[in-house]
Amino acid sequence: MIQIIRFILSVFCLCGGGVTATQPAVRTSIPTITEPTTIPVQYAPEGLSNCDEMQWYRIDVGLPERFDAIGWRESNCRNEDSVHTFCCWGYWQMYTSLHLQSSTLRPMMNDCGVYSSQDLDSDTPEDKKRQACAAKALYDVNGFAPWS
Repeated sequence: MIQIIRFILSVFCLCGGGVTATQPAVRTSIPTITEPTTIPVQYAPEGLSNCDEMQWYRIDVGLPERFDAIGWRESNCRNEDSVHTFCCWGYWQMYTSLHLQSSTLRPMMNDCGVYSSQDLDSDTPEDKKRQACAAKALYDVNGFAPWS
C-alpha cells in the first residue's frame, strides 16, 4: 500500500523519487539588501496665484477638476489660518474633527499626516499638501457628497 501511495505522489507532484542530483548546487550571486528609497515630497512652485497653487495640489493628489470650482466657492482658493467656519478649514473646508471620527477615514487621513485641523489649515506648503491629501481621502470614500 505504501508503495502505491509513493507511486501516486511521484506521478502527480513529481516529489517521490526518481530525481537525483548530478552536481552540487552552486549559488552564482548573493542577493543584496538595499535600503528603501524615499520619494521626496513635492510642493507647488513658488510664485503661483492662490487658485493656481490650489490647482497644483489638486492635480498632485489626483482630485477631479471640479475641485477647482469647489475650492473657489469654499475658500476663494486660500488655505490659511483665517480661512474657516465654525467647523471647516482650508481650500476645501474640511470638517476634520468629524472626518477623524470615521474608522474608515481616520487611517487614510493619518496617512496624509492629518491628526487634527491644525495639520491642514495654514499657508505652509506642508499644510496645503495635507489639505489636498485629506480631501482626496474624503472624496475617495464619499465622492462629492461632502461638498454638495
